[in-house]
Parts: sequence; C-alpha cells; structure tokens
Amino acid sequence: MKIGSDFNLKAKIILNKLFEYSDGEVGVRVSVEKICKELSIDKTEAKNLFEYLQDKDCLKIETLGGAYLYGHVSLTKRGVAKSQK
Repeated sequence: MKIGSDFNLKAKIILNKLFEYSDGEVGVRVSVEKICKELSIDKTEAKNLFEYLQDKDCLKIETLGGAYLYGHVSLTKRGVAKSQK
C-alpha cells in the first residue's frame, strides 16, 4: 500500500468526520458506512484507511461487518488530538 499526501489527507478528513459525529468524545461508535458514503470512499480504500488509522492509534475498530468490512469505529485520545491539529 502506497501512502502519500492524498492518502494522508483522506485519513485526516476521516478523523475530522469522526470528531464531528462523536462530538469529540472518545469511545463513541460511529458508522463506517455513513463516513464512507459521505466522503465517497470505496471498500478497498476504506479498509486501508481505517486499518492505517487504527495502527496509528487514532481510532479503534469497534465492530466488524457491513458494506465496508467494518461496521463502527471510535476515536481514541490520540485521534481526538490529531483531529484538532
């Protein structure tokens, strides 16, 4: 997987949407499908982005399943901080 500026920009946008939907609260589950549809992210890209953000300890994958492999995610403390930069 190639990580470039476009990939990093989308990861940042995802963190911002998670912050918006969770009101900046750690651990609040947010629908992956809702985020992906709003941002026009396909299944493969979603998988890569959400796994990358989990590896960076910015979010936690809460549930599996659904149209985008993952059902729900939540922000971590680090994710809240990164979304505010």
